[in-house]
Amino acid sequence: MNPIQKWLSSVFLAGSALFAAASAEAPAVKAPVTRVALFKNGYALVVREVASAPADRFLLDESIVPIHGTLWFAPGDGLSVTGVSRSGKVPNRNPFADLTASYENLDVTVTLKSSGSEASRIITGTLVRLGEPPSAVPPLPQQPSVWHGGRSPGETAAQGTGFLAVRQKDGRLVTFRASEVASIESTGINSEIREQKRMLLVNRAGMAGKPLVFSYLAHGLTWAPAYRIALGPEAKLRIDQSATIINDLEDLKDAEISFVSGFPNLQYAGVASPLASGMTFQTFSQQLNQMEYARLNGQPCVLGQVVMKNSFARNETAAVSPLPESGASEDIHFTSGGKVSLAKGDVSYRTLAEATADYERLVEWEIPDWRNEWGVLERNFNRPNGDGNPDGDLWDAVRFRNPFPSPITSAPIEIVDGEKLLGQSTIQWVNPGDDALVRITKALTVSGNRIETEVPGKRELITIGGWNYRCPVVEGTVTLRNFRSNAAKVVVKLRFSGELLSADGSPKSRLLETGVYSVNPRRELVWELTLEPRKEVALPYRYRVLVRD
Repeated sequence: MNPIQKWLSSVFLAGSALFAAASAEAPAVKAPVTRVALFKNGYALVVREVASAPADRFLLDESIVPIHGTLWFAPGDGLSVTGVSRSGKVPNRNPFADLTASYENLDVTVTLKSSGSEASRIITGTLVRLGEPPSAVPPLPQQPSVWHGGRSPGETAAQGTGFLAVRQKDGRLVTFRASEVASIESTGINSEIREQKRMLLVNRAGMAGKPLVFSYLAHGLTWAPAYRIALGPEAKLRIDQSATIINDLEDLKDAEISFVSGFPNLQYAGVASPLASGMTFQTFSQQLNQMEYARLNGQPCVLGQVVMKNSFARNETAAVSPLPESGASEDIHFTSGGKVSLAKGDVSYRTLAEATADYERLVEWEIPDWRNEWGVLERNFNRPNGDGNPDGDLWDAVRFRNPFPSPITSAPIEIVDGEKLLGQSTIQWVNPGDDALVRITKALTVSGNRIETEVPGKRELITIGGWNYRCPVVEGTVTLRNFRSNAAKVVVKLRFSGELLSADGSPKSRLLETGVYSVNPRRELVWELTLEPRKEVALPYRYRVLVRD
């Protein structure tokens, strides 16, 4: 053998050895969920851990659908992760979706339906699969509502096959349509089925025996908060907070759980990672295009109502962050919920917190501004079907200061007094130590009306942007009547467009942001007064407004 042949032979042998090493099947391990942080609209931050890697190169046998850009591994230095297709077993949750998988390799007696003049037929033997098992395609992230026509990206036809095959004892193979089957008799059914699924092949030198942690954002796990106010004597109340966990992601066992509140900005919430189970190039491209379409059309990308209290980062190998907590995240709040074990499809309720606070009963009246951006009065503006009081309703309400060390998040709230249910309302975000006002029911024993008229006389004309505007002065009066046998504290919030000239009763005045596109500033007057029993009070005010001719 000449030197060139020896060199070629050594190269071939080295290449064969490398190919054999690369082709050797890596051991597969599970990576259970150890921690989850639940947002309120169906998303969760999921943390999985492998306690001890079986080798430097191994497979993660988990079907995951991370949101694009949120999948991170620790340790990450020198790490490579490849999505590969492997055959694996999963629980047979729906036996009738794929009859081949349910009876594969089992002895069966199949009765076929009669057809026309042909009598029913019985086939006995072993049910076998022809070809590869179907690919598992878990649900992809919730899509923005911009898809039109046909099947949504990531949605696939029902798994299974239209034909079944039975190998008889004499070796003959009989195939027939699944729609022809009248019944199948067998001694059992497969509790697990084979599926082709994407696994993650992890490769890192020196990984064997060390832990691997990875985290990602996923859709299918959420929480629903609720509050209850119990009114008590001596102007004391108790407020309770509950959380209902809804799990449609996967089985959880002893997972640490946190409840998230705030407004996190997640631009790629509707796009799955290219490493997600069942993800294809076409689906990834479609989801990116939908996200861009939603962005160009002004659709928000925030998660919904949601300050960092309990960090997920426990050590330097944590996948959520490679650094310790900064302590400066005031606007995303994590509340610890302890450990939870919850099967997929189950729902769990638990009480999160309780506290007491002083409160006061009052009547709240919000009087809307019915002028449009040009100052023109439109009393039916934005009134559904023209129903209701154009000047707003008076509400019996309770006001208190948030006693929790954390914010009150937007949620339904129930108000009770002993065994009496007084009503249910919605409480909006309330910071710790800030005042909250919760409506209970309409106030029927305290009434009010508002009257406005233009002051007669010469009306000045002003030209703005080529348009002529009148500049009248408006006089108004807010009248309140208390039919109760006891005094009532009333808070009146009057909104109007224009320049305030005067107002009796020393109300607080503030400028509103809603008038940014109006020729008139939008303002709100707030009166707080105590209305004595069987008494009436009138609160006059004046303002100037620009009205387009």
